Amino acid sequence: MKLKATNRYHTTPISHKISSNFIELGYGLQVEGMAAEMFFNRSFEPFYPYRLINKLWYDLLEDENDHISRYEKDWRVFDWYHSSYEHNAWFAFPNVVGHQLIEDDSTFVIETTPMADVRITNVKEGCHGDYAMEVANSSDSLGGLAQDGKYCFTDVTYNFKGQIKLLDGDPQLTVAIYREGTVENPVATCPLDIINTDYTDVSATFVVPAEGRYTFALLLKPHTAVICDDFSLIPSDAIGGFKKSAVEAGKYVAPKVIRWPGGCFASFYNWRDGVGQYRPPSYSYFWGGYQYNDIGTDELATYVEAVGAESMICVNMHHPFKRFYDYVPPQYLNEDPNNSSIPAGRHGRDLPHFADLETGAREAAAWVEYCNGDETTEGGRARIANGRVKPYNVKYWEMDNEMHRWFRDEEYAEACVLYSRTMKAVDPTIKIGMISYCSSIEALAKMVEIAGEDIDFLADRGFEEDDLERKLAILHAFNEAHGTNLRYCNTEWLPLNGADVYNMVPRSQMKYGKCFMFSKWSYALDAAATMMMWQKHGQDIDFINFNNFANTHSQSVIETPKEGAYPTAAGMMMRMFSKTQAYRTLVLEDYHPTRNDAVQVQLSINQAQDALILNILNRSEEDGEIELDLSSFSVMSGHANGNMLVADGLLSMNRIYDMQINEIIASLTITNCIVKCAVPKLSYAEYTIELTESIH
Repeated sequence: MKLKATNRYHTTPISHKISSNFIELGYGLQVEGMAAEMFFNRSFEPFYPYRLINKLWYDLLEDENDHISRYEKDWRVFDWYHSSYEHNAWFAFPNVVGHQLIEDDSTFVIETTPMADVRITNVKEGCHGDYAMEVANSSDSLGGLAQDGKYCFTDVTYNFKGQIKLLDGDPQLTVAIYREGTVENPVATCPLDIINTDYTDVSATFVVPAEGRYTFALLLKPHTAVICDDFSLIPSDAIGGFKKSAVEAGKYVAPKVIRWPGGCFASFYNWRDGVGQYRPPSYSYFWGGYQYNDIGTDELATYVEAVGAESMICVNMHHPFKRFYDYVPPQYLNEDPNNSSIPAGRHGRDLPHFADLETGAREAAAWVEYCNGDETTEGGRARIANGRVKPYNVKYWEMDNEMHRWFRDEEYAEACVLYSRTMKAVDPTIKIGMISYCSSIEALAKMVEIAGEDIDFLADRGFEEDDLERKLAILHAFNEAHGTNLRYCNTEWLPLNGADVYNMVPRSQMKYGKCFMFSKWSYALDAAATMMMWQKHGQDIDFINFNNFANTHSQSVIETPKEGAYPTAAGMMMRMFSKTQAYRTLVLEDYHPTRNDAVQVQLSINQAQDALILNILNRSEEDGEIELDLSSFSVMSGHANGNMLVADGLLSMNRIYDMQINEIIASLTITNCIVKCAVPKLSYAEYTIELTESIH
């Protein structure tokens, strides 16, 4: 490939927020694997089964078109599986229980043990949530309650706390730590404070002699019975509710904006459930499974700060249809929302508190005040009481997710006006985003006319350049007519274009599903092509949130098994775009790459205007070479160095002990302003070429 560079710019400078991301509670065990909390179901609630949509996105069904087909219950068969996807059961101890299958009727409670006369039982006497665990040791030796899967390190202290009340027997209990799979010779023991017949706060600390997997056990004396609730096990090196390794991995990937708490989860989220001391657990209305609310506003906003990013919050916009439905087909959106006979998707609960639009707007405004208010505001005082004095100053607020599930187009635009005015009355500096991916271009133009002066960005989800340019045209026309500065953002995207033989090919054509592809180098290379396209559009593009951040069957940039954390193939690619020195893209003469071109080249200037930044993507399985004429610039002959990501094949992936994507130092040769550069197969590179004279 031969190309000639010009000193003409495509457009304005590239937004530095283009490499951003997205965390969704309640789905994919994202925050559960990131969080410092080490217990599974620390509140002892009956487990709520995963819903069909979750199984579909996990690729669990044998036939994705047959919704009653067999689904995979042993997740260990998937290459995305690691230890943070475990569903560790509570079990009567002593016992050795092993791995648990994930079935619709799973309780993750093993009530009895063949080794002793010990029984554990869920009882509706909870002090944290509705349920607690009754433990009865009727044997003549120690016995009690246990859970496997505690991966511990030698240089960390582990802090246990809980609430326990005595029903019968000896009030002196002990925490014991065993090597997983054993029931004798604990490696650590700690007696608890004497308990009484009311819930009593107890605590213990321990260290382990060697790194590895352990079993936590609460031991009762013979013929003793207790009720337990509100357990917690946190390592001493936790950072704001998250594992230290999850924070370090987040810093490595370096996203600029992180959207939370969803996604589809956000559409049924009550933000008040995730702040303060008492946070009752609940179920995820949309995805199924349990949502324990230990990770909420303060934890997420703090994590975002810790990795050097900005928060973007997705707001639950209330609607009458949300009372019963998670999806209403377009032809029924004029029906009575209280009509239970509509052939629509029911979430299975009655949620009247999410049915009134104006109440929802006030709740959203209260959330803004909690995040951004000072000590003179009610929300600010509540945040300070919860331990955070400095406001989070959350700038970006997106108006719900997949609004077409409940709203008609123009109805939604009008709701955006209501929410924006209510929320900006609390903080006029915030930026409001209106969804643009659920509507036709014609409908979107009308929506922008309705809401354009009250919103600040479009929250899109597309990745095709022609669709982008149509939406930018709407923004440009409105901005010119109204003196506004509406921007394009993409709040949730993933590569879906079928760029190679694996990437999102229909399952009927291959034995792999989408989850197999998410973790692969194929997926990351495809993502690079889309990111290069967005770079060319400059600051018309504000931020772009890759989907997702962590532990979503490798649809993620980091994975956080219990043993540590690591970047995925896509995570290493997103780091390249986050750390890029490219500041403003330059036109290459007569070169107009399309998204599916196997080899793509992009040239930019750095911010200091003293170096050219050359990016080369090769998605093909053949080595190549480019020749680039830089005679429009002043460059010296010699060599230029850069960084390159490479892998052996399209199906290469990273695991915690097997990192198959490699970052290497690469170089190119410049002779008389002509660059000659080898382009290895399946690679993405960034080179810095110094200028002897700056561009003016």
